[in-house]
Amino acid sequence: MRRQWRKRGSIGLALLWLLGPAVGRAEAPADEPVVQVVQKVLPAVANINAERVVQRQMRDPFELFFGRYYSFSERVRSLGSGVVVAPEGFVLTCAHVVERAVNRAVKVSLSQGNDLQAKVLFEDPVQDLALLKVDAPKPLPSYDIHRLSPNLLGQTVIVLGNPVGYQNSVSKGILSAKGRVIQTEEGQIEGLLQTDAAINPGNSGGPVVDLTGAFVGLSSAKFSGEAIEGIGFAIPGDRVLAWYRKARENVQEGRKAPTATLGDFLVKRFGIVAQELTEDLAASFRVAPGSGLLVGSVESGSPAAAAGIQAGMIVAAIGNVPVTDLGELPPELARIGAGAKVILTITLVEQRGPILLQRTQTVEVVAR
Repeated sequence: MRRQWRKRGSIGLALLWLLGPAVGRAEAPADEPVVQVVQKVLPAVANINAERVVQRQMRDPFELFFGRYYSFSERVRSLGSGVVVAPEGFVLTCAHVVERAVNRAVKVSLSQGNDLQAKVLFEDPVQDLALLKVDAPKPLPSYDIHRLSPNLLGQTVIVLGNPVGYQNSVSKGILSAKGRVIQTEEGQIEGLLQTDAAINPGNSGGPVVDLTGAFVGLSSAKFSGEAIEGIGFAIPGDRVLAWYRKARENVQEGRKAPTATLGDFLVKRFGIVAQELTEDLAASFRVAPGSGLLVGSVESGSPAAAAGIQAGMIVAAIGNVPVTDLGELPPELARIGAGAKVILTITLVEQRGPILLQRTQTVEVVAR
């Protein structure tokens, strides 16, 4: 019995001697999977700095009774992240980061510190994706989005960004849901990934990867709305990759992205045929130029007709977006789909004897 105990004791000591260094040794920081992934991906993560023009409206306090609006243009900066996806300088980011960029030009800053000029090639406000092309003198460090993560619930994900003021941003969490449907002011967004990793406005457009460095998706703070702890959203990697391939095909074939117009949108969604308020028209209605769009006609049986909108009214805003021209469709409105309930701000100009009176009201219209 004593010999058997000694034999087992000898075997145990031998195992402890063999396993002791591995059991007692902590993993070196340089060997941690997150550290290795960050070192691999971060050189391709960029800060996106875009300057855009927005239209503001203000109301003259002395003319509140008439509801007169005055509009003016203002330049504001839009900041976010992006990821270089090809050495020749193609960069993916979110459309809301570069929307309405002045002359479609933005500045791209890499984590190594180099600042480069870029052009916006394509924007897709519906999917919140944009493709940029950097004017680079030499090949850039890039990230391969073709290697997709399986995106399993519970898997560890890493969100990388390059927000201004904080050169690098890294957060870690798990993939907590797939196929999320988010209702925003601009419409319904489907098929999003949900994670508890922190996604802040400066991270928008940055990559989300797994512990092997495979592509999970592109983070978008726009879909998060107000900051909610533990809930962030990302555009799935397979959707981003399919969109990128199509955009690259358009680049190679020299095609430009089709530009949707506000005029087409009003006809398609509401049945409103509108015209811009020229100086002469504005003067005849006693309103300020740029205070809205004049309704020329309303399609019979359309959502606008059902809501009581008539020719001669002025559409001042759609939702919280002021409308002043029938040109390019604002990204905030491009997301409005069929069945969405939209609030239109309408100005009515009424003749009372020799006096023109203005009345402003809101009308709910269901888009078709």
